[in-house]
Amino acid sequence: MTETGLLEIITEYGWQGFCGVLICIIVWLIRQLLTVLKENGRVIAANTQAIRESHKVASDSMNLLRGINDKLLQRPCLREAT
Repeated sequence: MTETGLLEIITEYGWQGFCGVLICIIVWLIRQLLTVLKENGRVIAANTQAIRESHKVASDSMNLLRGINDKLLQRPCLREAT
């Protein structure tokens, strides 16, 4: 076996090994991405629930304030001032 033939074999297997390592890295990165996407979905769901609860509290507060406003306007001393 000549030295150039040995060098060609080493280079060929080196590139194949390098490609194998790159494929392993890509698979690992995709798995990490899927994990992050699952966590992201959980965070989005929790944030959506928090926004719905905040909307409910704001809506209840608005209804309460409207009721208080109506009761205040029923008083003669405040009704005459407006």
